[in-house]
Amino acid sequence: MPGLGDARRGAFRGTHRARGRLLLPEIAGWRYEHEPADPALISQDWLTIQHTMWNYVGLIRSEKRLNRAMRVLRELDLEIARFYEKCEISDSIIGLRNGILTALLILDAADQAHESRGSHYRID
Repeated sequence: MPGLGDARRGAFRGTHRARGRLLLPEIAGWRYEHEPADPALISQDWLTIQHTMWNYVGLIRSEKRLNRAMRVLRELDLEIARFYEKCEISDSIIGLRNGILTALLILDAADQAHESRGSHYRID
């Protein structure tokens, strides 16, 4: 099989040999974060999601509104991801993470739908 030797050599890149033994690089231990989630931050993030979706991705849509919603929600998604990494896992933080992902999916679908349909319509 051509290339198999290259793959094997590539898999051992970063390793060293000492007296015929293979020494693998040291792996850092897992860091557990136990910071409790601040309910005020979770509440504010939910309000930001709700108001952004209502005001920019609601019944009346435009390219300008959808672009603004995308900027706001992407930034919030990054903040929530950082928050999620450092907090204790709870229903509220998992719900918030799922909420921002759902909002981004809805926004993406709204951005792809250039025609007016049902009660939603585009003004541009």
